[in-house]
Amino acid sequence: MKRSIFISSIILLTVLSLGISLSYGKSIKEKLPEERVNELIKNKKPFMIDFYADWCPPCNAMKPVLEELGKKYKGRVEIVRVNVDMPENNALVVKHRIVSIPTFIFINSKGEISKKIIGYSDMEVMENEFKKLLQPGKSGK
Repeated sequence: MKRSIFISSIILLTVLSLGISLSYGKSIKEKLPEERVNELIKNKKPFMIDFYADWCPPCNAMKPVLEELGKKYKGRVEIVRVNVDMPENNALVVKHRIVSIPTFIFINSKGEISKKIIGYSDMEVMENEFKKLLQPGKSGK
């Protein structure tokens, strides 16, 4: 029994150290976040990048807010989630100088950063930024 628990603990720690998400159970996306970001900039679509980690309590507290915003703004503002623990996301993490999570970067249809929010933020603040992304000429720095 103790050996079984020990082995299960080692497996869980290994999975967590590799940054594998156990919380969603979703299948692997077709494109890496960096590829999706480049595609959205090329197509002049406004979007928000959510830099997070599965083990981060404030990141997890933001999930319901982001899910609601994702539904409300579907097709108009995309949310690209970037797990900072995944090695394939290192380029985006370094490019945007992410040192704290959660970090939310709002990018307008011109491909420019209009806002960067670090830490937990409520629905009202987040939604105001989504609205600004959709207003022509209002989403600049």
